[in-house]
Amino acid sequence: MSVVPREIAGLSRDAFLLARYADAPTGRPDGRAWEQAASGLLIRPGLDRRQHAGTLGLFGAGSASGVRHELDGVGHGHRVGIWLECKARAELDKTAVAVFAFKCLDLYRQAARDDAAATAAASWWPILVSSEPVSEAVHRSCIGLGIALCVPDRMPLPMLLRMASRPSADLFVDKAILSELVRLAEPVVTPLQTRWRIDVPTSEIRWTLHEPTAREIGDLLFLQEQMTADVLDGMDLRGSTAFERIGSELADRMTAACIFA
Repeated sequence: MSVVPREIAGLSRDAFLLARYADAPTGRPDGRAWEQAASGLLIRPGLDRRQHAGTLGLFGAGSASGVRHELDGVGHGHRVGIWLECKARAELDKTAVAVFAFKCLDLYRQAARDDAAATAAASWWPILVSSEPVSEAVHRSCIGLGIALCVPDRMPLPMLLRMASRPSADLFVDKAILSELVRLAEPVVTPLQTRWRIDVPTSEIRWTLHEPTAREIGDLLFLQEQMTADVLDGMDLRGSTAFERIGSELADRMTAACIFA
């Protein structure tokens, strides 16, 4: 089993808990406040280089198309890079997913042109953080385009894969569910460099057709929902308040962001 980097699993867990527990004082958070609270999750060990909303491009570099893209937050470290898109909409649609995916691929292509070897050796992860639950179409779009999705009603796939790699995982979840989730999730929970492979000698970016079918994506979404319920139920039965404690700390960030947005 491949293990999701701790920076990716940790940020996706915190984004899930932020969306789940940190309500704005007046309901759905203002877009700017949500952006500030979610991008603040990039301040963590392993991400020593950061870029916040309002900055165009990627650490001074442009895009392949010449479009001046803005990401809501970027954090890079020695092991991984995280690219964030933060949304606080009642009905997030698949168009927003497609736009984010285009931004990422456009910046990635230019980075590959500038330094193919260094870009190929990196590990960059696009993550979309929504304050509200989303439709199945949005879930499917994110999986199909290689974007890790964090919403309040389902544990993110990077978080679940990291949990599944622990010896204690079967205390909360049936072994058959764990095994099948790992089988279906591993091919899609990957960085840009795995989905869009850079062949340095030929200066080509290649995309594989060996990816989950529409039916397998549906099965994965069912397992994601089931494992989320099983883990939360298991924590309740054991009296664990770990998520509530972290969520309470994140709620303070949300409140501060709403005040100063």
